[in-house]
Amino acid sequence: MKAITRLGVRDRRALTWGALLLVPALLANFVVRPYARARATLRDRIVEQRDLLGRELSVLHSAGRHRGDLQIARDLLEQQRVYLFQARDPLAATAALVAAVGERARRFGIQVESIESRPPERLASGVVGVRIEVSARADFEGLLRWLKTAESEARLVRVDWLTVSRAGTADVPDSSDVEQLGITTGIRAYVRETP
Repeated sequence: MKAITRLGVRDRRALTWGALLLVPALLANFVVRPYARARATLRDRIVEQRDLLGRELSVLHSAGRHRGDLQIARDLLEQQRVYLFQARDPLAATAALVAAVGERARRFGIQVESIESRPPERLASGVVGVRIEVSARADFEGLLRWLKTAESEARLVRVDWLTVSRAGTADVPDSSDVEQLGITTGIRAYVRETP
């Protein structure tokens, strides 16, 4: 206070005017602007929540009118569903996988030489992966058709690996002969273990 009294009248008047100009500017910058931003954000959130509430209410009001559409959607999802192999234990699932792979291979003219089972592996949630290794001979088109059916299987089947090589033949192939390929592949299927 003593320092202000030592100032001249002109200097005190300049300080007063400076304070009168600076205080409102600081209040506007540090109080009014943040408050206005917070209000605008709150207003936007209220509009968004009202819109969401309106959508939810319209869904609730129309729920009874779309029962037929719901059944159609369920049927379509059921058609697209991927199933696990149905079996009591991993050994039965392995047998079912061997039968399915062998039957499809015969359907496409693939000569199965051997099918060997591998130890099952326990996965999460009581699911067990069963694996087999297949050695076979086939032409290229038969191999492609066989792989396509394995890919479109309704049950969850996965080809882990595939090795294709030229099948060794003693005689020289004629131009009309179909070239045979040697195939070795690892196939995995899944089964839910029942207690």
